[in-house]
Amino acid sequence: MLVAGVIAFQLLIISGTLIGCFTIYPKIHDRDPGNERCSGSQISELMAQITASAFALYGAEAGRD
Repeated sequence: MLVAGVIAFQLLIISGTLIGCFTIYPKIHDRDPGNERCSGSQISELMAQITASAFALYGAEAGRD
């Protein structure tokens, strides 16, 4: 249950980030065009970190049984 809860929370973080980057951030009038917050590399780095932490939690929970 711990792994499922953590993965669900991390999916909420990803969905919020994607919604912010594709719907809210482009509508800001005085945004910095050189800002790299919503670049593809930042999103892929976040996905890699979440995947690694999910596998680590799964391994810890599987090793406990």
